[in-house]
Amino acid sequence: MENNISKEAPKVLTPKQRSFIFDNLRGLAIWCIPISHFTRVGGEFVHGSLGGIVYITINVFVMQLFMFLSGFFSKKVDRARETAFKTFMLPYLLFTLVFYIFRYFYFGHANLDFLKPPFALWFLFAVFFYRFYLKDLVKIKHLLAISIGIYLITGLLPVDTDYFALGRTISYFPFFLMGYYCTSERLKKVQCLKKWQCIPLLAVLLGISYGLAYYVKVPVAFYLLKTTAADIGIAWYTDIIMRAVVLLLAVLWTILLLNLMPNKKNYLAYVGMNTMPIYMFHLFVRYIVKENGFPFINWTAYYLWIFGAASLCVIIFSSPPIAKAYDAVLDKLYDGWLILKKKMVYEEAE
Repeated sequence: MENNISKEAPKVLTPKQRSFIFDNLRGLAIWCIPISHFTRVGGEFVHGSLGGIVYITINVFVMQLFMFLSGFFSKKVDRARETAFKTFMLPYLLFTLVFYIFRYFYFGHANLDFLKPPFALWFLFAVFFYRFYLKDLVKIKHLLAISIGIYLITGLLPVDTDYFALGRTISYFPFFLMGYYCTSERLKKVQCLKKWQCIPLLAVLLGISYGLAYYVKVPVAFYLLKTTAADIGIAWYTDIIMRAVVLLLAVLWTILLLNLMPNKKNYLAYVGMNTMPIYMFHLFVRYIVKENGFPFINWTAYYLWIFGAASLCVIIFSSPPIAKAYDAVLDKLYDGWLILKKKMVYEEAE
């Protein structure tokens, strides 16, 4: 299949053909991220509970879905390389410094290391790497199959997976490639399920999440795909089996959501067009929640705090003033970088 794809560049949707399915998918995915983070750090997390089901469900598909969509819209490899710095590396450098300052003043201590992406900033680093080197990487035969093979054994590699976010950068690469190699025609074939056919698939996937939460006692840190089997205390073969399970679940969730998402311009689609400020700014709230937790009166109120706080983050950080301010700051920084770059080139020429 890959050989056929490599002979002909995958077709891309033009602006006139814009499908709001993708914006809705991004909107749903970015809504899930603060829910996942707040569920884990809210202070009352239990593996075998509703919180465990929610956390595992989200983390077997959400970043994989983001990677798939990023790959799908990276088919113009020259354009992907051209925009990689401004879209991903520049905010990575900026917010690594910003979060260092925030942690230092809020917690009284912090470490600054641009080679170890802090917390959720790994995503920016990984996608920069994928998009910048995609033009060269796709020349490798059977790249997708190779990436899946490496993904399955990443938990066994004797490396420090924190450097360059190596564990996650390797682990999420197959999902990026799946998006890149997925043509519009293949996508249409996947979107063949009727709404009533999606119901049993949804029930099965939620049932699997229930089983993973209550009966499969793999530490939830595993589902982040960031570290080795030894680091989280599971057997090497368990790591490989569970990685295969996550791969299958991520694919099934992606297929399900591609069939469920409406092709309409709605509020969720609007959120999906403004994911970056939500992703970046909710992390400040996440640090505060981790330090203080949510008040606990009963489980109903506790989960309302989680979902309510996550929803407020999405609504506030996607609002036009914040979204426009985020874009304006990045544009100014990028313009400054271009001026500095031209000046350096000019001085070297002299």
